[in-house]
Amino acid sequence: MAGTPTFFVTPMIYCDGALEAIAFYEDALDAKEVAGSRMLASYLPGMADVPGMDRTVVYSKLLFTDGSGLSVADRFGDPTAKHGPVTGNNLHIGLQHTDLAEQKTAFGKLAAGGVVHEALEPKPWGASYGIVQDRYGVIWEMNCCTG
Repeated sequence: MAGTPTFFVTPMIYCDGALEAIAFYEDALDAKEVAGSRMLASYLPGMADVPGMDRTVVYSKLLFTDGSGLSVADRFGDPTAKHGPVTGNNLHIGLQHTDLAEQKTAFGKLAAGGVVHEALEPKPWGASYGIVQDRYGVIWEMNCCTG
């Protein structure tokens, strides 16, 4: 592969009780939640007044002492849930792109023979984002913040 990759890999764990899981991983694994990374469902359009959404994590990122990261979210709203992920087999691979054209190309290639769970499109957090399950059953979440 020529050049420097314009993405890095971030595992994404979906679970029930993500707020508690974040605190658990911080303690058990000496991880730290990245300041400002937590997005609750109540931040999404139309969800502010829905009971429980202020405790439902859509996204949060933990950093480990070696610099690696892990994303954690509640299973709420997981567009792949109807296809079988449950606690224990719920790992998604996150690609954090820095180049929008490269993200679109990679998404298209992964989608060939696979299933698009969420179309690649602009999201409220200011990124291009989508979820695709490739022909081998691996679920990829692709995020690109270019600004």
